[in-house]
Amino acid sequence: MAWGAYTMPFNVSGHPVVIIPIGQTQEGLPIGIQIVGKRWREMELIAIAQQLDSVIGTFRHPY
Repeated sequence: MAWGAYTMPFNVSGHPVVIIPIGQTQEGLPIGIQIVGKRWREMELIAIAQQLDSVIGTFRHPY
């Protein structure tokens, strides 16, 4: 139920969502960002995610 609290409103409303890794904590745990777009604007959301990914750089797997 706790996991659904973050995704359910967007699943019900039909808004596209993309989640990308943006870094790690000092303990090595991954940190991500969830970006929500306007309905029927998936391609705009993907373009934003690609731009962020190019700025953030390569994702490193936690150890």
